[in-house]
Amino acid sequence: MDLLEKCRAYLRADEVRDAGLYPYYPAFQGPAEGGQAVLDGAELCMLGGNNYRSLSENPQVIGAVQDAIALYGTSTTGSRLLSGNLDLHEELEADLADFLGYEAALVFATGYMTNLGVLTELTPLSSQVSWGSASFTACLVIDGAQLAAASGAVVRWFGHNNPDDLARQLAAAPTQSVLVATDGVSTVEGELAPVAELVAVCEEYGATLLVDDAHGVGVFGRGRGVIEQAGMQGRVPLMTLSLSKSLASQGGAVLADATTIDFLRHTSRPQIYSAGLSPADTAAAHAALREIRRRAGAEPAALAAAHLRRALDALGYDVGGSFSPVITVRFPDQIAMLSAHSILVDHGVYTNAVLPPAYEGYQLRIVCTDAHSPYVLEGVIGVFATLREDLLSRHRQTA
Repeated sequence: MDLLEKCRAYLRADEVRDAGLYPYYPAFQGPAEGGQAVLDGAELCMLGGNNYRSLSENPQVIGAVQDAIALYGTSTTGSRLLSGNLDLHEELEADLADFLGYEAALVFATGYMTNLGVLTELTPLSSQVSWGSASFTACLVIDGAQLAAASGAVVRWFGHNNPDDLARQLAAAPTQSVLVATDGVSTVEGELAPVAELVAVCEEYGATLLVDDAHGVGVFGRGRGVIEQAGMQGRVPLMTLSLSKSLASQGGAVLADATTIDFLRHTSRPQIYSAGLSPADTAAAHAALREIRRRAGAEPAALAAAHLRRALDALGYDVGGSFSPVITVRFPDQIAMLSAHSILVDHGVYTNAVLPPAYEGYQLRIVCTDAHSPYVLEGVIGVFATLREDLLSRHRQTA
């Protein structure tokens, strides 16, 4: 069969386009500032990004980026192992480790490559890998685990945020050489992982716990994430994070003891065979980290989401239970969800329309940030009140 035949046979996106409901790859004009964005010339309330602390528009962050470009240029143009390592990288790593309570950190060019690089190097040393979420964040872990499985590791699932199921599986495991990986904040429902319970199980059975806190750093635990929130500092051996959310940049990082980090520096293929994080992105993340340290204790994004979640629930929407800035609104089918997305955009509100297989079911994903004031959210709530009345008629028109 022609190798590209599967591309020509792929019709899913065209079916949505033909219905006039295609919501993906929107081309925004300019940056999202103050919780607002411009799409097709119209200003929208941006409830679809991960800029939790609104630092991508912060003057100190922008100034640090401009200074870095003036001093270092636009690119490292090489692997960090050989010629693309900057003092900027090492300064960021040192401050990340200090702030998050680890001996050392290693910055990667993307968050995806971080989990890929950690799991593919550490899990061949294990006979089993377990992780407990099917969320988009955990999908970054999934690919690494699948590659590890190809190298001989045995991959197992445990129930999402279910320490009892993890304990059951670890009790039956033929070895104690086990890496347990989970996301700190689920991007499906916005739920926080039961870190304390997972730590207790892993310590009982001698397993090594990795928490991917892409959506928790900057938001919870005085900015230090869900590990700090749970009071488990010093008891989670491995932590990964994204620099593209609260830290307003690109890239990712892994934190661990100094020996493990040095091992990964010299063995992780995604690290070795990628150019170093650009000077601009490195400086942006470092400036954002300094701002998060300065603001430690404030969690306005989570508080804004709690208010919006209660209001949507009162209006009768099927919302996911959560304590984070992420809210999920569930719909019965694809047309209902895509129609809701379209109506919201028409009324000046942008959310994320997420289809399986990324998540189970049909959902709009809403993300609150520090920029979403009570006044802005009341306007959003008003739009959802209108949508409740309009959705069924729009559904019939597009069905």
